[in-house]
Amino acid sequence: MVNENLIGCCGVYCGACPFYRSEIPKLSKKLKDVLKEEKFNKIAIPFEWVGNYKEFKKWVNFLARTKCEGCQAGGGNPFCNIRKCCQKNGIKSCAECDELPCKKLGWISERYRSWNINNLERIKKIGYEKWLEEKEKEVKEDFRTGMIIKGMRK
Repeated sequence: MVNENLIGCCGVYCGACPFYRSEIPKLSKKLKDVLKEEKFNKIAIPFEWVGNYKEFKKWVNFLARTKCEGCQAGGGNPFCNIRKCCQKNGIKSCAECDELPCKKLGWISERYRSWNINNLERIKKIGYEKWLEEKEKEVKEDFRTGMIIKGMRK
């Protein structure tokens, strides 16, 4: 059975994201706890190569608390205009919208090299259930969202 919570409103498959799969938040929490236990904030001070420990700690804290259950379950960015638009129009994703592709998708399409647009077109063609099955299979075969983000290489 497929998990419909993993349908990103914008066409991103939430199941390929590390914040859904939980590796990064879980490991960051562990790192945060170990750094605190070791009193690493005192250790880091005299070493310039450590950089700004306060900024590093902010990132670790952010990563430790960033758990997402998928767009359809209320995860993701709560300020996302794409999700707000889908909710306002009573649709799961932009694949159901007559205005596809609209300008709201511009920034994310650029970031994900149009992967999201291709996904939305695929959803229109085969439906959510089959699309989710395809994406789940890709993730099992080691696909990760970070592989297609602009500036990254497979």
